[in-house]
Amino acid sequence: MTKGTGTRAAALSLAFVWFTTHFGGGFSSGRQLVDFYVSYGRYAIFTPFIALTVMAFVYYFAWKGSVVHRAFDYHSWGKKFYGRYSAVFGTANSIMYNLILLTATSVAFATGGSVLKELFGSPYVLNTIIIAVLILLLTIFGAEVVRRAATVMAVLIIGGMVAVYATNLVVNFPLLKQVILQAPSPKGAGGAVWKAITYAGFQVCLIGAFVSVADVLKTKQDVFRASLYGFIVNAVILWLATAGALTHYPAINNEVVPIIYIARHSVGEGAAGGIVSGLILLAVISTGVSCVYGGAKRIVVALQERLGDKATAKGARATHIMSSLVYVAVTWGIALFGLLPLIAKGYGTLGVLAIPLIIIPVLVKGFSETEPKAIPATEAVTK
Repeated sequence: MTKGTGTRAAALSLAFVWFTTHFGGGFSSGRQLVDFYVSYGRYAIFTPFIALTVMAFVYYFAWKGSVVHRAFDYHSWGKKFYGRYSAVFGTANSIMYNLILLTATSVAFATGGSVLKELFGSPYVLNTIIIAVLILLLTIFGAEVVRRAATVMAVLIIGGMVAVYATNLVVNFPLLKQVILQAPSPKGAGGAVWKAITYAGFQVCLIGAFVSVADVLKTKQDVFRASLYGFIVNAVILWLATAGALTHYPAINNEVVPIIYIARHSVGEGAAGGIVSGLILLAVISTGVSCVYGGAKRIVVALQERLGDKATAKGARATHIMSSLVYVAVTWGIALFGLLPLIAKGYGTLGVLAIPLIIIPVLVKGFSETEPKAIPATEAVTK
């Protein structure tokens, strides 16, 4: 493998981490698509691109900050990226990331357990334990394993999404034209754009998951490629899924699991149903892995900083395993003991809060920073 091919592969692996983290339970079930896009009617044709553009710029500057400062956990990144304002913005970012971590991973257990029960008739609690073991195993062997797992799952998810949504879009394309030509949603264009921006806000709370695996990026070009590849993959799949769901507007608005409704109205209903179950299962596992790994890495770095010269690789690995185990156990407990509604009560407001606390500060910092400071002149980073 040539150096150029290797750096492109590294950038693509980051793009896949972004995609598999983005593609969580809400996305895979179709519920987020309806809430944030489809319920606004024909405006859903372009609003996904607004959300992804915002996300791409935020992740570009976040990844570039990781490369510049060699900071690959969310706490260190926040301190160095925000500088003297880290007490406000870095702290807010840490709190919001951990709220997302708890909720998204708890949803992974709840949703994954239900899907396995539906597929095989196995006990719900046993299913959640299986999900917990899978997430734990994929988080304790380092960033490279997380990136490779994300790549494999991304390929499977993209294939499944295309199979379900593309066939649905082809079959129901006349319905899509009808939705576009009919009167717009009473919610209005302004509401549709605002909802797309809050969707971006909700997603960028997961910056911590992305900077934790960004150590593979070495140059500004690597960062640009990762952001570009990520934008393309996420935008294409998000638009395809949104357009596919839009063909069933407005009937789909009240569906609890819209993707099941879509599968039932697609070619090959039986096969589509199996693909949907597999997609949801992959989605919740992939999101749980990224979230738990990002949280565990923060704890490892904090302990190493405290120990200083006494820190060892063996100790760091043990800490990472124990941290991952604690995160998995806590989120498993939240899902199992019915605490998810309580934890998720303020979940919907995070998208709005992230606009002033994450999106605006990151974009202002990123666009205002002079280029000589963007990449330090060290061999490890520039070559």
